[in-house]
Amino acid sequence: MKRFSIGLVVLAVTAALVAVAASMAAASPGKAAATRTEAVHIVIKSDTEHGKKGPDGKWHDAFLPASFTVKRGDVVTVSVANYDDSMHTFNAAGLHVDQVIMGGSAAKPRITTFRFTATKDGKFAWHCDPKCDPWAMHHVGYMRGVVTVTG
Repeated sequence: MKRFSIGLVVLAVTAALVAVAASMAAASPGKAAATRTEAVHIVIKSDTEHGKKGPDGKWHDAFLPASFTVKRGDVVTVSVANYDDSMHTFNAAGLHVDQVIMGGSAAKPRITTFRFTATKDGKFAWHCDPKCDPWAMHHVGYMRGVVTVTG
């Protein structure tokens, strides 16, 4: 009889713990948000591939899009198709991203994929390091951009 009673107590305690864990998970939406994923697709084109026309009337190297918005807590997967034969980078210190993007070609782009977690709200500047297009290196929307993280 004692074994049967102990078994019932263990079963009751286990059921209570499961119920408490389920209610805690439902009460903390921030935890659930961390499991969301978001995909961003970027194309890199050089000036000779007509990346993006500048206000100077000339074509320049560009990340397209150079700026984008994601939700706080999301795991962001960034996929970059580099049609330029030059190497580029995506460096965003505030997001802890320092990614090399190897060169591809107009006929066969090189695809690079990387991830980061958007942990706090704000605007986070990123830039490309290799000096490919001197004008584009200094202008947001070309070889510079902003990742906006919203709550």
